Amino acid sequence: MSKFFLLFIPMVMAAATATAAEVEFAPVEGEAERVVIVANSNDPESVELARYYADRRDIPRANIVSLDLPAGEEIDWHQYVERLYSPLVSWLVENDWLEAIEMDLFDEVGRRKLSTAGHRISYLVTCRGVPLKIRQTKELPTDAPNGTPNTLKPHHAAVDSELSLLNVSTPQRDAFLRNPLFGKTDHGLFGDDGVVRVSRLDGPTFPAVRRLVESAIEAEQRGLVGRALVDIGGPHKKGDEWFEDAVKVLEAADWNPQVDRNKNTLGISGRADALAIYLGWYAGGINGPFTIPGYQFAPGAIALHLHSYSAKSLRLKNGGGWTGPLVARGIAGTVGNVYEPYMEFTHHPHMLIAALLAGATWGEAIYFSMPVLSWQGMAVGDPLYRPYTVTSAEQLAAIEDMPLRYASYLALRELSLIPLEEDGPSPEQLREAASANRAFPSIALAWKYAQLKAAAGDQPGAVAQLGMVGFLRRVRPDEIGLLGTIGEQLQAWGDHQTAVKVWSLLFVQDLPDALRLTWLPTAIQAANDAGQFMTKVEWEREQRRLAPKPDPTNSPGN
Repeated sequence: MSKFFLLFIPMVMAAATATAAEVEFAPVEGEAERVVIVANSNDPESVELARYYADRRDIPRANIVSLDLPAGEEIDWHQYVERLYSPLVSWLVENDWLEAIEMDLFDEVGRRKLSTAGHRISYLVTCRGVPLKIRQTKELPTDAPNGTPNTLKPHHAAVDSELSLLNVSTPQRDAFLRNPLFGKTDHGLFGDDGVVRVSRLDGPTFPAVRRLVESAIEAEQRGLVGRALVDIGGPHKKGDEWFEDAVKVLEAADWNPQVDRNKNTLGISGRADALAIYLGWYAGGINGPFTIPGYQFAPGAIALHLHSYSAKSLRLKNGGGWTGPLVARGIAGTVGNVYEPYMEFTHHPHMLIAALLAGATWGEAIYFSMPVLSWQGMAVGDPLYRPYTVTSAEQLAAIEDMPLRYASYLALRELSLIPLEEDGPSPEQLREAASANRAFPSIALAWKYAQLKAAAGDQPGAVAQLGMVGFLRRVRPDEIGLLGTIGEQLQAWGDHQTAVKVWSLLFVQDLPDALRLTWLPTAIQAANDAGQFMTKVEWEREQRRLAPKPDPTNSPGN
């Protein structure tokens, strides 16, 4: 097996000690020229996507291979070998991407054994239309080493994880193999590890998948701008430790993340505006503020939700886990699992984000953070995407030329770097907040300035600062949670009239019923306190309409 060998939990986890350490990635010449793109020749949009991506990233179209692949996301092992693996290997050998000799020996599923000597592929990109996962094929004998636990013997796997082993002479089918790139930064582009790094352009719709590419390019041009959210509170202590480590990584990089340590995932009314980084766990499907119609992440956003079946399907906008729905909401990169991976063998979130903040491409980061191959993990996104192509200093120098939305969040991030004094905000911080609000007015900056004023003991000034929200006529879907937070705070501070204006604006938005029910009691109280009794009656009627109806089958007479 050469450098690829089976590992069990203690050995894999030992490698994770490199994660918290400072890492550094340097740009590599010629990456785009060495990207190979795989499309489904039976799906015209798959081929179109491959050409689109190649053209946008200056990848030669000769690097595209279109294969006769079945439709659907799931295939069996025989289909994988006959329709994808074997023709792809032959094409790679014929076109000098893979240095190998094909022998007249075959394994139980028909894979021709190879004598490999290396490859020159920077990244292999699978396009929507290429199958996603390989299901268990019961009649196949096991090839796992003796002593492998039954829970780790299955050979169902992510297609992309299996393709990572194209350069292995006799890749193992059952169980998993150690990823020699895990926690490693000094391998260069074509090290002696033999791994083929694979990322996927896939999602619920072709426009959403094309947006993956555009989102990455947009962020590279401007630099990653927005906020970070880490949602901690899953079922296992080790997972929570990973996310706590991610918080430390983000704080060290001056991201000042919003952290939710509630055992449940972030509630539907939670703040989630302008998210450029999202890390969370543990829910079976997308939920919380991300279910608000029209919600979109910031350009270039990296999002990860750790769950066993987060990539069960990529074709659903609101189902199939998290991976597909996140693509539908405008992220540039995410990871997931097609079948049960067991937590230790998933992408480690703190390692993924540490690599990206250290200058890695998406393709480098996903292999730096993934402990095993030939298993369930996969990644969606342009592997050439490098979020940190523009430094913070360069962003600040160009802030006047940025669209107002991005300039305001860049100003918000810089404002949060000014340390608070023990007795509250410093005069410098208050001056900078006032200046930022004048130059780049936004709901987020107004909220920050109001919080600082309140912390300084100036509650009337805080209320006055938020008065501007009463004049808003529109709100972006991602700002809805923030505006609800402001409405609740205005009510608590006694500005009932402005609070009613905030709730009135929110209730004309396309909100899920659960969110309306969450906010209606506070809104009704605000209308009562403001003396707006007709509005109160209207909202009480709405509350009764939306309230869960009693189940007649549970009545005492049944």
